[in-house]
Amino acid sequence: MDGVGKGTIRLRGALRRTLVLALWCGVSTGQLMAGSILFQVTSLGSNAYRYDYTIDYSLLRNQEIDIRFDPALYAGLSNGIANSDFTLSLLQPGNPAGAFGDYSLLALIDNPSLAGPFGVQFTYLGAGEPGRQPYLVHQFDPTGQNIIATLDAGFTATVPEPATWFLVGAGLSISGILRRASTRK
Repeated sequence: MDGVGKGTIRLRGALRRTLVLALWCGVSTGQLMAGSILFQVTSLGSNAYRYDYTIDYSLLRNQEIDIRFDPALYAGLSNGIANSDFTLSLLQPGNPAGAFGDYSLLALIDNPSLAGPFGVQFTYLGAGEPGRQPYLVHQFDPTGQNIIATLDAGFTATVPEPATWFLVGAGLSISGILRRASTRK
């Protein structure tokens, strides 16, 4: 084998697979994370709460983030806040009957500031503490009045996005491959 042992060849193969996996993880991470909306919930006493949002989306003018409020769980949206790069609309859950409520942010300019603050107060009708919510990202026409397309959808989160967990799993896999390769001599 020209002075190269089987253990060295296995190690080289393991390193090659590790590099390919690391490259694939790096390339796919950008594709998995279109954007995210994280929330923190604060109790205001009794069944009154406040959501504070951290938004990580690249938006253009007339694109909207629409965070939905299930009428079976939420009532009385109030005191919504957003920075001046957005038009904020609060639509009440259950009006009309059965309709979701909305915390709607319509971008007034390309690449609006996401520095915040973003938040809303509400009454929670469910058991326990309020949790994640569905959201949609819409493209409106140039007048800002009619939805042309839905660009993305997801759920608000308090934990890292799935891409982060994927990278943690890939790192553990790489560690296992290297350990296995180093013990086979």
